[in-house]
Amino acid sequence: MDSESSLKWKIFNIIDDTDHESKPDRFFDFFIIILVLVNVALIFLESYKSIDEEFREIATFIEIITVLVFTIEYILRIWTCTCYKDYRDPVKGRLKYACTIYMIIDLIAILPFYVALLFPFHPRVVQFCRLCRIFRIFKLLRYYSTVDVIFSVLVKKKDYIFSIILILFTFLISSTFVMYTVESEAQPEKFEDFDNALWWAVVTMTTVGYGDVYPVTHIGKMFTIVMMLLGIGIIALQTGIIASGFLDEMRIRSEHEESKRIPSVADELIKIHELKTDGVISEEEFLELKKRIVLQHEKELNSQ
Repeated sequence: MDSESSLKWKIFNIIDDTDHESKPDRFFDFFIIILVLVNVALIFLESYKSIDEEFREIATFIEIITVLVFTIEYILRIWTCTCYKDYRDPVKGRLKYACTIYMIIDLIAILPFYVALLFPFHPRVVQFCRLCRIFRIFKLLRYYSTVDVIFSVLVKKKDYIFSIILILFTFLISSTFVMYTVESEAQPEKFEDFDNALWWAVVTMTTVGYGDVYPVTHIGKMFTIVMMLLGIGIIALQTGIIASGFLDEMRIRSEHEESKRIPSVADELIKIHELKTDGVISEEEFLELKKRIVLQHEKELNSQ
């Protein structure tokens, strides 16, 4: 193995998402997590003008250090991703890896800083950059493997979820059009355009009910009753599908973890050999137990 490959594997073992056992790996994870939390704290502290004015230079310095660290981390992840079996191709593998959800989050975490350097005086750019900094908190998801359950469930149930979203969207647009047609003449100041009717439909269907817009005609009130009842059912159906997916995924992973804890034949043989060595069992008992273990293993193989 050449020096470049050796260096790549050393770096990969430090930043690898699937292994957090080594001390450098744990230190790297801890450092990134602390940096993310500090940045999130600074975002909220900026809302206090007195604090922002007093510590602006320190906050700017931390911002630069953060972007520098996150940029180096992003580049190293792209460089070492070929160590993963699924991303071995030096070009296609890296492009595929760059499109994963975690790498997209990492890119969004640093992109606003460089966009602001290109367009430093444009107010919309400044607002966009300030808003996108909050995405840095999503980097924490990388360090908790249980978060993968969410993505796994969404992928497995995508067909059902898409179907329910399509039904929900169709029902929402239809309700918006009906309510706009029915209520626009009775209260033009409330339903003056399609946007206001859509706002009412979303608030009503989700049963939030702010009360700023509501029907006054008899037809509008009757339609609202039907809409609320159907809306609860449609949203509950979506929730039920996702909840069912979570239970199935947790059961599968639990069974997988349980199967990994089942001792192998070699482990059982070593255990009874140690018992024989310690004098807990005799030679005859050892041979008998060994025979039982081997026979049991053969039965399990034949049954599969």
